[in-house]
Amino acid sequence: MHVTRKAKTAAIVVASDWVTVLGFIFGGCCSNVFVLENLVRDVPKCGNLITFAQFFFITIVGLPEHIHWPADAWLPRLRERQVPLQRWMVMVGLYFCVSILNNLALGFQISIPLHIVFRSSGLIANMACGYFVAAKRYPAQQVVSVLMVSAGVVIATLASISGDVPTHESALWYGVHESVIGIALLTLGVVLAAMLGLYQEATYRTYGKHWKEGLFYNHALALPMFLLFRGDIASQARALSMSRPVALDALPLVGACLGSCVRLAAVPALWLSLAGNVLSQLVCVSGVHRMTAMSTSLSLNVVLNLRKLVSLILSVLLFKNSVTPGMLFGCALVFLGTFAYSQVGSGPPPIEAKRTVHRHPSSRNTTPLCVTTSQCTQRRTRRRAST
Repeated sequence: MHVTRKAKTAAIVVASDWVTVLGFIFGGCCSNVFVLENLVRDVPKCGNLITFAQFFFITIVGLPEHIHWPADAWLPRLRERQVPLQRWMVMVGLYFCVSILNNLALGFQISIPLHIVFRSSGLIANMACGYFVAAKRYPAQQVVSVLMVSAGVVIATLASISGDVPTHESALWYGVHESVIGIALLTLGVVLAAMLGLYQEATYRTYGKHWKEGLFYNHALALPMFLLFRGDIASQARALSMSRPVALDALPLVGACLGSCVRLAAVPALWLSLAGNVLSQLVCVSGVHRMTAMSTSLSLNVVLNLRKLVSLILSVLLFKNSVTPGMLFGCALVFLGTFAYSQVGSGPPPIEAKRTVHRHPSSRNTTPLCVTTSQCTQRRTRRRAST
C-alpha cells in the first residue's frame, strides 16, 4: 500500500513536470513568434537588437543562481561549473551564430510562415551532419522520412519566392535577390544548429544534463560578441523609439497594479513589443532546455516541430499571411516527414541478454560477487585500496 502511494506520487510529479515543460514550449514559443512578427512588420531589420535583448535579459535572470559571495572576498564569484568552460564556449559560438542568422533572415523578404517551415528542416541537417561528421548510419525508413522533409522545404521555398510577383521588372529582381539571401542565411543557420545539437548531445552524455547551467552560459558568454553589431543595434533602437507612444495606464495589468504611478508615463509601442518578445523567449528556452534534460533529442525535435506547426497556423490566422497551395503542400510534407521520422525511433528498446551471476562456492552470503565486468573491476579496485 505504501509503495503504491509512492508510485502514484511519483507519477503525479512526473506528469506535472511534463505539463509545465509543454506549457512553457507551446505557450512561450508561440507567443514569441506572435510578438516577433509584430516587430518585424514595422522594423524588418531589427534582428540584432532582438537577439541582444533576449541574451541580455536571460543572462540577468540566471545570474543570481550562478554566483556566490564568499565571506573573505570583496566581489562575488561564479559557482563551480559541472561542465568545462571550453565546452560552453564552443556551444555559445554556434548558438550565437544560429540566433543571429535566423533573426537576420527576416529582413530579406522571408515571411514568418516560410521561416517556420524552413527551420523545421533541422532533421535533414541533423542526419547529414550525423552521417558525415559523427559517422552515424540510419535505416532506410528514416532516410525516406528526411527526403519527405527535404522535398517539403524545397516546395515551400519555391512557392514563397514566386507567390507575390511584382509587375515591375526591377522590383521582381530585387525581391528574388532579397529572398535568395534570406534563404542562404536560413540554410546556414539550420546546418549550424545541427552541429550544435550533435555537440550538445555529446556534452550532456559526458558531463550530465545540466540544463540551467547551459541556459545561463549559452547566453552570458555571447554578450561580448554583440560589440561587433553595436552600431546596428543602436540604429535599430532608434527606429523602435520612433514608434507611436502608448500610455502605460492603458495596459490592463500595468494600470491595475501601479495605478496613478504610471498615469503620465508613455512608452513607444514597439519597445513594449520587444519586452513581450524577451519575456516569452525566456519562457520558451527554459522549456526547451528543461525538456532536453528530461527526454531524448528525438522527442524534443518532434515536440518543437509540432510547436512550429501551431505557430504557423497562428501566423496565418492572426496576421493574414498569404499562403499559396505550394506552401501548404510543402508544409504537409515537412510535418508528415517529421511524424514518420519519429515513428521509426519509437520501437521498443533492445532487450539485454541475461548475464550469468557467479557466486563464490564457499560463501554463505547470497549476494552475487559481480554481475557485470564494470562491477567486478570496481570491487577489485576497492579491495586493492583497502589493502
